[in-house]
Amino acid sequence: MQILQVLFFIVTPFLITKLVGKSKKLNFLSPILLCYVVGMILGNSKFIPIDKKLALSISEFTVPLAIPLILFSTDFKRWLGLARKTIISFILVVVGAITSSVLAATLFSGLFDEYWKLSGMLVGVYTGGTPNLMAIGMGLKIDEETLILTNTADAILGGIYFLFLVTGAKWLVSKFLPAFSESVFIPEFAITKEKPNRLGLFFALFLSLVFVGISVGISFLFTSRLEVSIVMLVLTTLGIVASFVGRIRKIEGTYEAGQYVILIFSLAIGTTINFSEMVSSSSVIFMYTAFVMTMAILIHFLLAFLFRIDVDTTIITSTAGIFGPAFIGPVAERIKNREVIVSGLTCGLVGYAIGNYLGFAVAWLLMPR
Repeated sequence: MQILQVLFFIVTPFLITKLVGKSKKLNFLSPILLCYVVGMILGNSKFIPIDKKLALSISEFTVPLAIPLILFSTDFKRWLGLARKTIISFILVVVGAITSSVLAATLFSGLFDEYWKLSGMLVGVYTGGTPNLMAIGMGLKIDEETLILTNTADAILGGIYFLFLVTGAKWLVSKFLPAFSESVFIPEFAITKEKPNRLGLFFALFLSLVFVGISVGISFLFTSRLEVSIVMLVLTTLGIVASFVGRIRKIEGTYEAGQYVILIFSLAIGTTINFSEMVSSSSVIFMYTAFVMTMAILIHFLLAFLFRIDVDTTIITSTAGIFGPAFIGPVAERIKNREVIVSGLTCGLVGYAIGNYLGFAVAWLLMPR
């Protein structure tokens, strides 16, 4: 049964991705969100046996594996070559995430003990993505239930914000921000639709596993134990350093492979969520996450107004920060501006790279002395 469950976690994301790609009615949905939903339905079904300990182990393994794969395709030099307003807007996204998380820690600190860990996780996810949230949570050794519930709250709230982005966001925001006028042309990008070279992809996967091993070794070398926070920070650093090597950065399909690993994670973590426990114990965590996400978005949009950032750049950099690169394409299509796709993808990848550093830094800053 465990072998069948592992195979199910590996194959199902492929089927979901194909379904979303072929169905016009579903192509606006995120495969990540669908994997969460399928996992939650199965995890709460009484008719299908799910080994939740195995599912949790898989989710914990996939996060460190995905981080280097996603970071390999990051091009920091290209990010610095983007339009000045794009870079400023993404910096404002980071400012919004940090400010809202610190403010939440101040307001909610008396409600539960791990508030500082939760703030660090939310900085990571709202500047980078789900891998950052999990990496920071695991590194800070946050309560397992809190980690799962935070993931769930983020998925639910993120789904609501995504629906806003693809429906009325541009109409509303354009009433306060100037129209898009600046054309950003970048001739190439590491994320491609070409068929990946299998040998190169296997090398990238092997290199990712090697980096995991090195990170674990460094943790034992300096602390004599497995310190997950050190593992995640070293892993992030190794992934960034490798991205500066042209041959590694240009391996086709590394980002897509990393995203597929995140789909496996989303499906596995979804099966560990218990609806009854979530309803009874997650109200504070849900409110905390909702506050941070809402304030981060509002602060970003307010600062964009003050800095006179155009509406399309503001929306696409908000998407990059709140969701990561996977959501850039659908949002760009809905706001009818494909010119912002490359800048959005680049900002999203840079967010993955800096999210762990920022999240751990904020958490340690807020940690009770």
